[in-house]
Amino acid sequence: MPGPVRAAQIVIFAAFGVGVLLTVLVAAGAGAYEAGRFFGTHLMTAVLFVLASRFRTAGNGVRVASVVLACLQIFFALSGTARGVPLGILPLGTGVAVLVLLCREPSKQWFRRQRANGVPPQYS
Repeated sequence: MPGPVRAAQIVIFAAFGVGVLLTVLVAAGAGAYEAGRFFGTHLMTAVLFVLASRFRTAGNGVRVASVVLACLQIFFALSGTARGVPLGILPLGTGVAVLVLLCREPSKQWFRRQRANGVPPQYS
């Protein structure tokens, strides 16, 4: 797995872990309503977490879905930050990092690579 893909995977895993931890802390300190508002900015991170766990074996569709979700995450993080959600900037940085890393050429080549079972990539 090339460096940018692995870096994107690590960023997603770390952001998901930090998001869950911070949501628990917000719930303990401010209540369930605030925790729900806070976790709303991390919803795309949860979906990206599932996609990132498939980076090693998946095709280009997972990369495209991850890029689209990273763009949505940037949008939601901007709106959450505008509403005053505490630490809403964290998903914004995660979304930008994942977007940049997965749009690099080595990432594109990795997800379009020839598979061991002989199935050619969908898009050449």
